[in-house]
Amino acid sequence: MKKLVRHGVFWCLYILFTVGIYYVQEPNLGLHITYELASLPAKFLMVYATLYFILPQFVLKKKYGLAFLQFAILLIVGIFFLRLLVWVTVYPIYFPDLDTKLIPSNPTKLISPLLDLIIVSSMAVVIKLLRDREKQQLDHLNRSKSNIQNELQLLKSQLHPHFLFNILNGLYAQILENPEKASHMVVQLSDLLRFILYEAKESLVDVEEDLECLGNYIALEQMRYGNKLDLSYTVLGITVHKKIPPLLLLPFVENSFKHGISKDYEKCWIRCKIEFFEDILMLDLENSKPSFFEESQTENGIGLKNVKQRLDHVFPRRYDLTINDMEDRFLINLKIPIVKK
Repeated sequence: MKKLVRHGVFWCLYILFTVGIYYVQEPNLGLHITYELASLPAKFLMVYATLYFILPQFVLKKKYGLAFLQFAILLIVGIFFLRLLVWVTVYPIYFPDLDTKLIPSNPTKLISPLLDLIIVSSMAVVIKLLRDREKQQLDHLNRSKSNIQNELQLLKSQLHPHFLFNILNGLYAQILENPEKASHMVVQLSDLLRFILYEAKESLVDVEEDLECLGNYIALEQMRYGNKLDLSYTVLGITVHKKIPPLLLLPFVENSFKHGISKDYEKCWIRCKIEFFEDILMLDLENSKPSFFEESQTENGIGLKNVKQRLDHVFPRRYDLTINDMEDRFLINLKIPIVKK
């Protein structure tokens, strides 16, 4: 239905355009309207044969020689078809005393219908090509958006088992050593799972919910390490009515535990500060690193790599991430925009 409406609008605008041009040259409105209406079947033949036969079968397949030949044949047929329609309608009404022939002896009289058919078919082809290009660009954008969404879901699905695996290892150790502490860890873990299974599927979540998930993770790790860990976790600024993508901060904090203090058999420390400004979130994260620690590509895991990919997708060129791997410590500074609700 929409396609019929678009075609109807095109032909109405075309008739108004041509009638207006001819009226300026010869102020006889009835003559020009009758001519355009009478010639419509020939123009329909020319336009739709070009759009739906010559264009897809020859031009788009780069068969330009055959396309030119087909268009020339169609043009010859269209010229004489148009002249026939005008000869049996316009001339009897407006020029009854004029002695005319269907095939004129003067070939120059064929120039006007020739130009009419070339102009209307060219206009239609240009509009169709522009519309098809716009549709292709829109389809490309939709496919790109779908691919990005699928990739983000894949990154999240890789990320979740990554840190859950570490937590389950710690929980197993606590069950053997301290069952009471292990029961409290189960509660914390259940909150983590609830957030991952239900909340983290959204593209944006409330800052407070994401911070609660992060706090549960930190609490689980702190119980696992006990007095061995000197932890400072600070949240500054207003967190209400703000949203961020879920689980963006967690991989950085997890990295501090997994690749820093987990390999240190002595006293270790983590300093984590999250600060909220008007439209920016800033994460300053620093952890100790044992001097003997050597991290391989495999040990580096997928956490930081995936979160960088997510940042590129969600905040292209709108975030700032600095990572400093020093001899005795590891520092991360992150700035991301905040979505206000």
